[in-house]
Amino acid sequence: MKKILCAVTAALVIGGCGESKVNVSYKVDAPVVVELYAEGYFSTIDLKGNEQMGTVTAAYVNLTYSNAGDTLKVHRDYVMDKSCGYLKNYMPSELAWRVKSVDMAAIDREVKTIDGLEDGYDSLLARIPMPEVWRKQLLNPDYKPHLRRLEKHRWEMDHMLLGEVPTKGNITQMLKDQGRLNFALIQVDSVVVKGFENRDHRRCLDYVVYLQEKENFPYYIWEQHVNSGIVPEQFKKYNKGLKAEYQTQFEVMIDPTTGVPCQEREVKVGTHTMVNPDTKDTATFKSQITLERLYTIKKPENDE
Repeated sequence: MKKILCAVTAALVIGGCGESKVNVSYKVDAPVVVELYAEGYFSTIDLKGNEQMGTVTAAYVNLTYSNAGDTLKVHRDYVMDKSCGYLKNYMPSELAWRVKSVDMAAIDREVKTIDGLEDGYDSLLARIPMPEVWRKQLLNPDYKPHLRRLEKHRWEMDHMLLGEVPTKGNITQMLKDQGRLNFALIQVDSVVVKGFENRDHRRCLDYVVYLQEKENFPYYIWEQHVNSGIVPEQFKKYNKGLKAEYQTQFEVMIDPTTGVPCQEREVKVGTHTMVNPDTKDTATFKSQITLERLYTIKKPENDE
């Protein structure tokens, strides 16, 4: 009798959790307008092991999702910036949110085109007041491919799942078998589905990608760590051989019926290397970057 009662209880608990699988698709029946708030917290660890906040970025943009056959299109318009801190106008990855407009087209996980980002980035730098030494640094043409890669990276993380997937559990092997973890510039350690969360009055599937990646703009984290005064002035000489490697948790919440995100959160713990060009000594420091993006469906004015 005890065994029967235990079995019944277990069945009720499992049944109460809802369905065990869900179908994920990327198709919107009609254009969807989304208000996006993107914020970033850039901090480094001083020599005493204390976390020191350097820059807080915040940008508002509008997104419009639409379908054309198998192609999903996203149009982005910049609205407002509310960044503050040492590098508020000088972090390339965050400046990209301020580009006037960007258009992207993709099929499933593969980004086909990105338009408006590169020319828009140059136009943005031309109108932001800043010392010319910073403008020259930010206009480095080598940055353009990295900015495009960041756009693709976010898209790939948001569109990792497709078709029928478990609503909870480690799905790493399943995605490997499906060929959906074959990324060139990052190493995915695991993917875990956490279940459903309510965001923006939507039922959103929550999953976390645990990955390792390298920073494309290590100079700016070094600038914040050294020139903002977080560490002693002696480390200003350690300005060569800059590199950064991150252990990252990229959490995504999506509406599985359309693939339109509800929320993204990246927590990146970095190890940074810098070299003294005179003595060839190498020093390292730690950083933590937290990026969060909230997607709110914009209701028609008459509904509001």
